[in-house]
Amino acid sequence: MNYLITPPNTHYDGGLGVTACNFSQAADTLRRAGNAMDGVLPLCYLQRHAVELFLKSLIVILHKKYEIAYGEGFSAQKPAAKVGEKWIALSSTHNLSDLFSYFRSVLAATISQLPSKADWTIAPDVERKIQLVSGSDPKSTYFRYPESATSAHDARKSSIQPERLNSIFEKMADSKVPVKCTLMLDENDEIVEAYNFNSSPIPKVLESLEYLSGYFYNLHAAFRYEITNGL
Repeated sequence: MNYLITPPNTHYDGGLGVTACNFSQAADTLRRAGNAMDGVLPLCYLQRHAVELFLKSLIVILHKKYEIAYGEGFSAQKPAAKVGEKWIALSSTHNLSDLFSYFRSVLAATISQLPSKADWTIAPDVERKIQLVSGSDPKSTYFRYPESATSAHDARKSSIQPERLNSIFEKMADSKVPVKCTLMLDENDEIVEAYNFNSSPIPKVLESLEYLSGYFYNLHAAFRYEITNGL
């Protein structure tokens, strides 16, 4: 797999795939570290960006390998994706649903020409997970900034969430595991707010991103081995 040991600018896809691998591996490192203070936003961003770059790499590989023309004004040096009836430069396209939809259309158009050693069928749950993530972060901003959507939507990002103290005690009793929380007191030392440090923010999005990052990591590796001869 030459693309792992050569400069990105020499790669078949211009370095998109290996950069995606780097983001995916960085996410794995962050997840293994298990530092609660890191929050979920850096992890989600790394995985989401990896998926975006993997999709762009797969699109470029199929266009180049099977000599598929881009729309007017675009070329191998300036690749694009067709979104609806409009061609948009890959560098300006960040919506995962749009990228996945275009990748699927190019894959369908070339699947009869792909090497037969691998099964190129896309797993049925991939599209649903793509839609879920894209719905939360259509412009690649949701995981990068504390404020990017509605206040209610943004509030779900944090692992520190408001919770009734009774509920926190009940969870601690049920799990037999200490709970880390913050208690806010008034001038009479009465508890007015409680925050659970161990809440699970956006759990479905987290699960989907982890799955998609691993799925496209493997699919991209198959593309590089079977289609680009490791270049």
